[in-house]
Amino acid sequence: MANSVRVVVLGAGSAAQVVHLPILKRLRDVQVVGLVDTQKRMARTIAERFEIPEVGEDLDGLAARVEFDAVLVCVPNHAHEEAVIAALGQGAHVLCERPLTISRESAVRMVEVADRAQRQLLVANNHRFRYDVRAIRHFVTSGDLGSIQFVRSTWLNRRSARPRHGWRRERVHAGGGALMDLGAQAMDVALWTLDYPDVERVRARTWGRPDAAETGAVVQLALADSVTITVEVSWELADERDHHELYVLGSDGTAGSLPLRVTRRDSGGIVDVTPPTSRPARALYQDSYRQEWAEFLRHVRGEKPIESPVDQIALAAVLDACYESAVEDREIEL
Repeated sequence: MANSVRVVVLGAGSAAQVVHLPILKRLRDVQVVGLVDTQKRMARTIAERFEIPEVGEDLDGLAARVEFDAVLVCVPNHAHEEAVIAALGQGAHVLCERPLTISRESAVRMVEVADRAQRQLLVANNHRFRYDVRAIRHFVTSGDLGSIQFVRSTWLNRRSARPRHGWRRERVHAGGGALMDLGAQAMDVALWTLDYPDVERVRARTWGRPDAAETGAVVQLALADSVTITVEVSWELADERDHHELYVLGSDGTAGSLPLRVTRRDSGGIVDVTPPTSRPARALYQDSYRQEWAEFLRHVRGEKPIESPVDQIALAAVLDACYESAVEDREIEL
């Protein structure tokens, strides 16, 4: 396929199988040329299913046989740094599943390598690409909601949807529990909506067994000008559906997601200024992943300049402070 972007996938787990590979197979100008996983038998089965020609146990070995332009990293969180740096070392652009990594120090190293390599390192924070979240961010950054006072980002998963086993339930591999799994993205989307302001103080509480990954957390972030962000996450919601919402309170208006609703004050009272959409709510997540890939591929093709993901260093620092606050039961200054 002439001028197509050649992609290698690192990690053949659920994120690759359920989310990314089905999308990539539908893109005419993308070829998935290789799949890397230490469980080679499983990788071969997945490769046959998605018609991927090459399988390997490590990227360097595969690189000796296959040329590629980009790498998708879907390995466990603790292995992100090694995988990302290996991919950048091969001259590839990298899309890394979130979170970027499990500590600020690791994030700094990864971003520095990407900057030196002049390659795009994009973190797969797909909620940034939801049409409702993008609409809310537009109203915030345009000033239509006035001075922002409060942002609430919630991701509550039913117990039936929680990770039951595997590396996401192990602190050493995941870097934490529900706060790292759900909170990293819920926190990212709240900060991104405000254009990533500095966080001054953090207060966090987690719950669950002390010898296991936390099953839930509530976090309060204090920003400048008395702006507050709260983040609430859980793997233990007792409800018929999961809850994931972003809510913004401003001096002149409010905005909330799922369903999208935006209201503003004017001389006649409260006005509904919600932008219309023809897309059903059930398409939110599928659309967001497609838009995420479209954005990444624009960088790979040189249609957009390389953007350094320095905001993910800030996010990693906040997450570090959250865990410190939870363990020490006190507010942490950044």
